[in-house]
Amino acid sequence: MDAGQVVELPFAREGLFGSVQVPPSKSLAQRYLLAACLAGPPSRVEGYPQAEDPQLLLAALQKVGFQLRVAGQSVAVEGFSPVRAAQLFLGNNGTGLRLLVALLTSMPGRYWLDGVPRLRERPLGRLLSALRSLGARIEGEGLPLVIEGGELSGEVVAVDARESSQFVSALLFVGARLPRGLRVELSGDVPSFPYVAMTAAVLRQFGAEVRFQPQAVLVRGPLQPRQVTVEGDWSAAAFPLVGVAVAGGDVLVRGVRQGSVQGDAAVADILHRAGCEVMEKGDGVRVRGAATSGVRARLSEVPDLFPALAVLVALRGGELTGLGHLAYKESNRVLVMAERLRQLGLEVETNGVSFRAQGRGNPQAPMFPLSPHADHRIAMALAVAGLVTPGLRVTDPQCVAKSWPHFFQAWTALVR
Repeated sequence: MDAGQVVELPFAREGLFGSVQVPPSKSLAQRYLLAACLAGPPSRVEGYPQAEDPQLLLAALQKVGFQLRVAGQSVAVEGFSPVRAAQLFLGNNGTGLRLLVALLTSMPGRYWLDGVPRLRERPLGRLLSALRSLGARIEGEGLPLVIEGGELSGEVVAVDARESSQFVSALLFVGARLPRGLRVELSGDVPSFPYVAMTAAVLRQFGAEVRFQPQAVLVRGPLQPRQVTVEGDWSAAAFPLVGVAVAGGDVLVRGVRQGSVQGDAAVADILHRAGCEVMEKGDGVRVRGAATSGVRARLSEVPDLFPALAVLVALRGGELTGLGHLAYKESNRVLVMAERLRQLGLEVETNGVSFRAQGRGNPQAPMFPLSPHADHRIAMALAVAGLVTPGLRVTDPQCVAKSWPHFFQAWTALVR
């Protein structure tokens, strides 16, 4: 597939059936890899994803001197040889960018960082301000930028993380490197806070001390070598699970578990409340039967669930709230999804921070293909809509490579 290609999405006459292995979590994998590099050999990460974002971070870490031996989905840390300078390209990898920027400020060397135009638009300034308060030398207020790495100082840093929880995660990784640790003081509400909890869990797994206090997180290293395995991605699992809720069927999503540290595991409870039968079974989670009621959920802590659930709300009715942070994702997901669903003839309403529908009408494919706006989760959400929209076509199907390179092959295998 290439960016100029147009594909017709599978229409489900009976529903989704079978089992599917979701890729490893790219959010967890990138945190594991960074922790493994900082801990040193013989750290190893098993199940490292082949998706675009994790691979961009892996390549960048190799360029700055981490010696990584890659064999399939296994990445072993063998050492570190510092470099004097490196030019790094992060594509549209917001997680990798923010974690890497923080790390590089504490590593001697000169580093140039850039990404695609959308990554240049995504918020970074408040993280840079926090790092500068620790003595970081950074040229620029956003991409492209230059970092003159060196020693950081300080035991307390304040950060306004209202735009991204990744600012907090980045500072926690830096804090684990500082001799006396770091107290990260939080200003205002932090969106997607389960991702901060994920970072804390990873750091603890590598031997760091992490404590949560009111409006602050304390971290103290050093990190110790570990061998870890990346679990399946709940953000990806949401699409086949919601697909069953939309079109009916019976699907086992392998590689995920309901007790996961990933916040997006909340989709299982949301679908259960909508009338689907959801159960943990063997090596995965099984969902059976279409949703029988509307969906009401606050997604401020799990915003990646929005694109898939927006389709379900448009068809069954309900309301999704806590969506303001989605303007800073790979696309402005609330506005893009609302526009695409209206192009299918569905009545939806949004003010940018909430999304609602009465669940009236039957979707109809327009004469023209729909663009996912270069956003992997929009493309997957359109595949969910395609289950009940005969003839729906999309452009740029390859954008799913950011998180699930073989999504469309796996998706087609489930459709009946």
